[in-house]
Amino acid sequence: MSKATDISIVIIGKNAEWSIARLLESVVACVPPNLTSEIIYVDSASTDRTLEVVGRHPARIVRLAADQKLCASAGRFVGSQYATGQYVVFLDSDMELLDGWLERSIRLLRRRPDIAVVSGIQVDTGVGAGDQESSNSGGLEDSFAEVRFAGSAAMFRREVLDIAGTWNPHIVSDEEPELCLRIRRAGYRIVQLECQSVRHFGYAPPTFTSLLSRRRRRLFVGYGQVIRYHLRTGLLAAYMRERGWVLAPALVVIVGLGALVITVLSRSPNWLAGFLVVVLLVVAADALRSRSIYKAMFHVLHRVLILEGTVRGFLQRPYPPNECPHGAWRAGADSDPGGPALPAQHNA
Repeated sequence: MSKATDISIVIIGKNAEWSIARLLESVVACVPPNLTSEIIYVDSASTDRTLEVVGRHPARIVRLAADQKLCASAGRFVGSQYATGQYVVFLDSDMELLDGWLERSIRLLRRRPDIAVVSGIQVDTGVGAGDQESSNSGGLEDSFAEVRFAGSAAMFRREVLDIAGTWNPHIVSDEEPELCLRIRRAGYRIVQLECQSVRHFGYAPPTFTSLLSRRRRRLFVGYGQVIRYHLRTGLLAAYMRERGWVLAPALVVIVGLGALVITVLSRSPNWLAGFLVVVLLVVAADALRSRSIYKAMFHVLHRVLILEGTVRGFLQRPYPPNECPHGAWRAGADSDPGGPALPAQHNA
């Protein structure tokens, strides 16, 4: 009987020709030589030369169909189905893996069976930035802090994904907190090692343009989707305790509507005027605190888009995690467009 793979590296991406070679080369360089490993690249219908670049590296290619509603969680879900490793690392294509983190993560998971997910410190940098010095020197002590959820770069204990359920492929955003909440409910811990894990080249500074781009990509919809999914799972209260701030703009709208109704009924503008004055004072205080009117208006637009996305997400039909609106999840593996069917996976 063949020995199971030690570690699976699942990479997701779309039109990643500009970054994928750097990531794959860093993965090959960083995997400890004493471990068996596999690299799985899940492609979300790229239209550039991404697959050609990946094909030059020791990676298995899994292609998702363009007519499906593709998102990061869908790619990770599919990748988790192909992964055979005892530990599964999920990375985004605009990252570069940094030396030392993989080794420390595996050592920690082997030593601490109560820990299910290990992340590290993500170094954010712009798309056009060149290579920068990153250091995980200072010994290999595995200092860590417990966190509620891991980010886009994390190592998961495979058996826990089988117990708690893997990624929900329909959740467009906030998928990491949702999955880690289920893992913590199963009795496991999420930690962050006090060392650098990846360099992230896809960081975009906070601007009005970036906010509108996130809206076009439906990245504010996930909040409402998670709330809808967990109305009857027993996890809604826990999610709201941790992520309920997304509904703060809704409270402002409710108070504003209440002030409008009272103003109409009483025929006195004082209620609505008072509400507007309070809102303006809050925005002004934010501008003074941040020393920028631009930042204050950015925060207002951000909260408006979060509210709009949350409502849209809540109104969407909550498909079961293994059901696709267009039928079964389809993927072609190793450049085979009619690749193997994905196995069923329970996801609470």
